[in-house]
Amino acid sequence: MGVLLVEDSPYESALAYLALSQTTPWVLQAPDLRSAARLAPRARLAILGPRAMSRISNRQVRALGIPAVGIGVRLSAADRRRAFAAGVHAVYERPRAWKAYLALFKKIHHAVQA
Repeated sequence: MGVLLVEDSPYESALAYLALSQTTPWVLQAPDLRSAARLAPRARLAILGPRAMSRISNRQVRALGIPAVGIGVRLSAADRRRAFAAGVHAVYERPRAWKAYLALFKKIHHAVQA
């Protein structure tokens, strides 16, 4: 099983896809949480972008039915609290450096496999 990437920004989506392709056999992509809920049964983890995290609810996390983590740039404290309150397992700041970004995805990937 692969990873479900929920990101609406083409730039962030491409960057995350490239990094994820280094650590997971396949990546599903969804532009929003509604589309993600339909794809979630084929994934073991959802990675949420900033917009998904800013709008997430407990109902939406339950609809995914898989663990979810968030990654974003300059996330507000309110967005972090909302994500955790909704049931997101972890929230990470996106590293600027490529190697650090890859290392973050490897860390997340190994935590899910454990």
